[in-house]
Amino acid sequence: MDQNAIFTQNINLPYSAIGANGQFRIDRLLNMFQDAASNHCNQLGISGLDMAKKQLKWLISRYQVQINKNLKWLEPLEIKTWRRPWKNLYELRQASILNLDGEELICALGIWVLVKASNSKPVRLTPHLPKELQTPADSCPELVKNDHNFIEFDHESEFKIRVHDLDLNQHVNNTVYTQWAMEALPAKFLFEFRPAHCCVSFLKESFYPDTILSCVKIDSHSDNLITRHSIFLKANMVKLTNLTINWKKI
Repeated sequence: MDQNAIFTQNINLPYSAIGANGQFRIDRLLNMFQDAASNHCNQLGISGLDMAKKQLKWLISRYQVQINKNLKWLEPLEIKTWRRPWKNLYELRQASILNLDGEELICALGIWVLVKASNSKPVRLTPHLPKELQTPADSCPELVKNDHNFIEFDHESEFKIRVHDLDLNQHVNNTVYTQWAMEALPAKFLFEFRPAHCCVSFLKESFYPDTILSCVKIDSHSDNLITRHSIFLKANMVKLTNLTINWKKI
C-alpha cells in the first residue's frame, strides 16, 4: 500500500457525541480520530494489536485540534487521516473532518511514540515498521505552547479511575483525560462557550485503581475563554497531562 495513502471513512455524527449544551464532546471527537487511525493502521499492519505481538505498544504524546465549526447530530461527515514518521521516534498522525461540500470543519494532529510494553521506554521506529512506511515527514507541524506549571488553580475535581476507563494497553485511554478536564470546569462556561482549539500533552500513564486530581486555571473574557488544565496523580502529585483549550462564545 502507498505509504502516502489517505484513509477515508464516512460517518453520520451519532447522538452520543452531543453533550448537554448541544455541542459535540471533545472526548467523542478524539475517539473518532482514534478509531479512524486504528482502522488505517490495521490496513497497514502497524495497529496496536500488531505491535502487541512484538511486545510493543503505541502511546499518544500530544493532540492538537482546530475546531472551525460545531458538528451536528446525524450530519454526514467524511473523516480523512494520514501518517508519516518523524525523526525515527514519532509517528505524526494528521486528520481532517469535512462536510459533504468539502469544507474542513475540524483538523487535528496526533503525535504517537512506540514503546516497550514492559517499561514504556521509547524505541526507534525503523526496526518495527515496514520499509515502505519509513519515509519521514519533512518537518513536524508547529506545536502550540502547552507547558504551563501553575501552583494554584481556580477549580479542581477528584476522580477514582474505573476499569471502564482502561484500554487494551491496561492504562487509562487518552480520551478520558479530556473528560476529567471538562468536569473541573464550572458548567456555566460549557453553556456559554464552545471549544475552538484544544491542545493535550500526555506526560505520564495512569492506571486502575489510582485517584487523580483535575485542576483548571481560567482566563475569562466577554467573547472568548482560555482554560489551562493539569491532571495529577493524587498520591504524589505527579503531573499526568496538560491541556490548553481556547473557547469562543456560542
